[in-house]
Amino acid sequence: MNERKFCSQPPNPNRMKYFLITILCFYLFTPLVKAQKVDKTHIPEWVNGIEVNETTNTKEEGAFSYLLIDLQDNLLKKEKYVHYAVKILNGDGVQELSDISASYDPDFQNLEFHTVNIIRNGLVIEKLTNTTINTYQRETNLERSLYDGSLTSVINLSDVREGDIIEYAYTISGFNPVNKGNYSSVFYQQYTLPVDRIYTRLLSNEDNEITIKTFNGATEPKKTKKGNLIEYIWDTPGLNNFIYDINTPYWYDNQSRVYVSTFANWEEVSELLYPLYKTEGANLDVPVEIDSSTDSEEDIIIKLIHFVQDEIRYLGFESGIGAYKPNKPSSVLDRRYGDCKDKSLLLSSLLQNQGITAYPILVNTRATRNMKELLPSHYLFNHCIVYLKHGGRTYFIDPTISNQGGSLARIATPDYKFGLILKENSKELTSIPKPNEPSLRIVEDILIDSLGGSATFTIKSEYTGNKADFMRSYFKNNTTESINKEYLNFYSSLYPGISSANKVSYIDDSRPWENIFTTNESYLVENIWSDSETDQGIYLETYAIVLDGLINYTKSAKREMPYYTSSPFNFEQVTRIMLPEPWNVNIPEIVIEDESFKYKKKIERIGNIISITHNYKLQEESIEGHTVSDFLTKHDKIRQQLGFQLTYDNLKNSESNLSWLSVFITVVSFMIGIILIMFLYKRYDPQPEGSKKLSIGGWLVLPAIGLVLTPFVLISQIFSEDYFNKGIWEGFSLAGYNNAGALNAYLGFELFYNILLLNFSILLILLFFKKRSSLPKLMTIFYGINLAMILFGSFVLNQSGIDDPTFGAEIFKAILSAGIWIPYFLVSKRVKETFVVMHNSKSEQADLLVNNLEKQF
Repeated sequence: MNERKFCSQPPNPNRMKYFLITILCFYLFTPLVKAQKVDKTHIPEWVNGIEVNETTNTKEEGAFSYLLIDLQDNLLKKEKYVHYAVKILNGDGVQELSDISASYDPDFQNLEFHTVNIIRNGLVIEKLTNTTINTYQRETNLERSLYDGSLTSVINLSDVREGDIIEYAYTISGFNPVNKGNYSSVFYQQYTLPVDRIYTRLLSNEDNEITIKTFNGATEPKKTKKGNLIEYIWDTPGLNNFIYDINTPYWYDNQSRVYVSTFANWEEVSELLYPLYKTEGANLDVPVEIDSSTDSEEDIIIKLIHFVQDEIRYLGFESGIGAYKPNKPSSVLDRRYGDCKDKSLLLSSLLQNQGITAYPILVNTRATRNMKELLPSHYLFNHCIVYLKHGGRTYFIDPTISNQGGSLARIATPDYKFGLILKENSKELTSIPKPNEPSLRIVEDILIDSLGGSATFTIKSEYTGNKADFMRSYFKNNTTESINKEYLNFYSSLYPGISSANKVSYIDDSRPWENIFTTNESYLVENIWSDSETDQGIYLETYAIVLDGLINYTKSAKREMPYYTSSPFNFEQVTRIMLPEPWNVNIPEIVIEDESFKYKKKIERIGNIISITHNYKLQEESIEGHTVSDFLTKHDKIRQQLGFQLTYDNLKNSESNLSWLSVFITVVSFMIGIILIMFLYKRYDPQPEGSKKLSIGGWLVLPAIGLVLTPFVLISQIFSEDYFNKGIWEGFSLAGYNNAGALNAYLGFELFYNILLLNFSILLILLFFKKRSSLPKLMTIFYGINLAMILFGSFVLNQSGIDDPTFGAEIFKAILSAGIWIPYFLVSKRVKETFVVMHNSKSEQADLLVNNLEKQF
């Protein structure tokens, strides 16, 4: 009988069970179970004796070859007879088959060995009589915190030689009492190793109606009836062994096989299991704090989900009926541990106590796609989750997954596809919707300090869905030191000179809602530039190393079987390189796609920043075999696009980056400015409106401070804007602006104006402190021109599609200055009585003094 336990790794019917070569470890590390005695008995009378054919029809390849697989089940006696014959082909086969074993559940089963023989050159050597049977408790799922209580009886054979045939047979008596007379199993007529003969027999009666369904060319049984007894026999050669391609999906099973079941429909399965999941009816203590004034129903649901997921430890004891019947929710709540059944029933009960519709629902973590094709059976389920209703919608929650985040609509549940709800009148499998696709968005900023120098490297990564859940668990279960080391080692393959600037940090403040988990990294990269091997230049290289790991798919030869890719996801990486100067980069957008995925690479350039964006979307978890070659070829092309290289040719011998155009504009503007200063200083000499010649004081102190600072601000601005860098004049063209010529003209005009304004500000300082009568009107011109030029510059850049966020503040300050100081210098009495000195009056006095001197001499 095919016994399966919930929450345990389901047996893999796709692979032949090899006898483990590490059985000796049981003697050293596993305690001997003395209370269980395994009998040596004769073969039961109901068994059809099948002789071993010593002549193999299979190719003698590998360590051993199966001559016979003989499986017979008796539903009336609740016994399972197992009979194997295996030929040893070499020394590895001797090592592997010198120990034979059989496992059973002592809560409801007994084990009896009937035959253990070595057949050598036609001679049968009987081994069972004088062989000791040792029994051990093996917990094969111990690493998954599951204890099934099964025992393994081991027989160690002596004097096993190459060419021997090992034949052994045993019977396991007893079916799990949870079955209540029901039966289901699967019989394989094709294994992954060659088998000479596969004999399968099933004994039943008219009271146990058997439904049979074959797959992939499996044969129908020979059915005979003797009185009330019904016999089903499949007797087939197993020479056409099935070889799986690499990377086949977990749900793919294409071997010839037969399913048998006494269940007529899923309703009968539900009627069998639902009574096991009924609670005792008592109210449970609410294990979380609930504020009725602020917590919505969804808030309460989320709190209870997180409690069961994070506070109830995953641990299961699944022997006997415990493999299918959960413990009482009150007991699980008290002891704070349980397996998937326990946690699901507890969560369902807590939700029900809050008036929320909720039930456990059984699922299969492996045969997800094929569930509706298979015959109804409780053995098809190996996991339990929770079904609930809220706000007119249904949700599915896996309480065994810890550290989950998000609202009900965003909680990530694996793609189980189908499940059986354990409630009254549950008649069909329920479809489980696909989970939301998780995403990962990475933003890298590389700030270059100089050409050929070093860089600061910062990374911000945003995870959603189950990727956020995984990262949350990762940061909770690892030390800060180990996390920093692992992250640093990850990028060291890309940048050998990398070192940590700060510890890796994370932000998890959206866990209850969007479920976005954000990490921040900061590094220093010494010598981020590399020397080119072909010339005297240098280059800087970036690479989407995370995406490379996600799409580094296993290679496969031509195939027909489906190919497993991964669970669908979305990925985006933006790498921004901030350079000391604009760069001549021109790469068209790249798109590679088919029905199962889409990739796009885009390069954007604005000024000194180059932005490289990689977008990848996986849309299907598996693809058809005939499309694999094209899929892998396209992903090889994608991986070739993940790198981006900036090359600076002949750095040491390169010409100067000085812009001679900027120098020319500066010289011309400066000369014009000198002429303007001389003209205004000597020729513009209006009559003063006052006569007192007051000292500079009062509100005049404020514009005086502004005037003194203006030349320094202008000089700093001229050099900070990098007007004299030759590359700045190429920036608009490199950024792809159609009106780059007009923008360059504006850039030249801006430099010209700033030089003139610098000269003009120096003139105003001289006139201000000489208290010249020309100062008031020239000051109003200064404030007015400043406002006009700022407005003009904002208009030009806005029309060109360039958004400068600083212009708003600059315009506000210019309007404020003009609005205050222009009226002040025009109407202020203090201004009129301060600026009264005329240039020509001083000249006339000097001329008179000269004339008097000439007369004296």
